[in-house]
Amino acid sequence: MKIFGIIVVCLLLAMPNSSYALNAYGVQIDGSTVVDGQSLHLNGFGLRTKMFGKVYVGSLYVSRQTSKSAEVVNDPGTKLVRINFLHKRVLKDKFIEALNEALIRNSSSLAGNAELQRLYALFNKDFIKGEVLDLSFSTDGTVRVSRNNQMLGSVASKNLQTALLKAFVGLYPIDEAVRAGMLGKL
Repeated sequence: MKIFGIIVVCLLLAMPNSSYALNAYGVQIDGSTVVDGQSLHLNGFGLRTKMFGKVYVGSLYVSRQTSKSAEVVNDPGTKLVRINFLHKRVLKDKFIEALNEALIRNSSSLAGNAELQRLYALFNKDFIKGEVLDLSFSTDGTVRVSRNNQMLGSVASKNLQTALLKAFVGLYPIDEAVRAGMLGKL
């Protein structure tokens, strides 16, 4: 049955112009979305787990699908990382800590960076089951943060944008399973 599910997901991911939705881990994952007026297609999604269970599903939307992290990071086009929280409560401090570790491992020059601190200030409360966090990446280098479709703010920094993408799909990601899923390798 697991093989059948993997085949279905692979077939759906191979059809970038179709509009579909699938249900994974109790989360509806849209096959496409629109950011900055540009149609983006689901590149893939993965599940972050910890000892206490399922934490979130992370999805990556791009204009051109790829399985290579360098292509995702270096593509100047609009992108979206969507995080659907599954655990009853994810402490904002723990989320920031995990994100910070991956950001610094991938881009050590960001340690203590003011842009990074502005980003973290946007995460002003804990995340609860059912909430959706969107990190959208614009062509001008701006990272916009939305929570449950409400804009929390933005940080204009190409360096931060690159580092955030690397934190999810780079060499040292927050979570290997999320990375592999976002790159369509599961």
